[in-house]
Amino acid sequence: DRAIRQAAMEALGAMRDERAVQGLTELFRYFRNGPLAEASLDGIAHIANASSLPVLTAQLTSKNSAITVIAIEGLARAGDASKYADIQASSKGERTDAVLLAGNFASAALGGGSLDQLAEALTRPSLHDLAQRYLTELAPGRSAAYQRFLQDPDARIRVSVVDALALSYDPAALSVVEPLLKDKDQQVVRAAERAVARLRALSNRSSRARF
Repeated sequence: DRAIRQAAMEALGAMRDERAVQGLTELFRYFRNGPLAEASLDGIAHIANASSLPVLTAQLTSKNSAITVIAIEGLARAGDASKYADIQASSKGERTDAVLLAGNFASAALGGGSLDQLAEALTRPSLHDLAQRYLTELAPGRSAAYQRFLQDPDARIRVSVVDALALSYDPAALSVVEPLLKDKDQQVVRAAERAVARLRALSNRSSRARF
């Protein structure tokens, strides 16, 4: 069953089990295109092992924009800054919004690029979920950089950034989110309450683990 196989590939990626890299790579080369190819490459991209860099780099020029997005994400997660030049080169003349946004994610992850375009994409329904996921992944270690987005006049951006910080499980995000408990917009306040509860629970678990 295709759905079961896709779910299994996604689970391997989510667990970041490096033992699965070879098997996922073989599956990707077998399927080459379509949902199962995308699922297997996505698993590879989440594990982001250095051995997968050639496979991911080769897909930057794929005619399938979903495959290209996944490849960019994997290279960004792998953390090899030298690959950013390949991403930039492959994106010249690109018009697909998701691919361009993935490039912004890679810029922030590999080149210390701005988060502005990711935050702006939160107001676009077609890009919102992707932008929020990228902001969630980028938050650990840089939550303080999100403060200015939490002061944005657009409540949609404030809500989405609060949610991204909550899902990042970055303990440092707690002090960034807490001021939003007094926001003038009730949706923002509710998002902040959820985030604070989640982040405090994480902090408490971390504290107990140390003793």
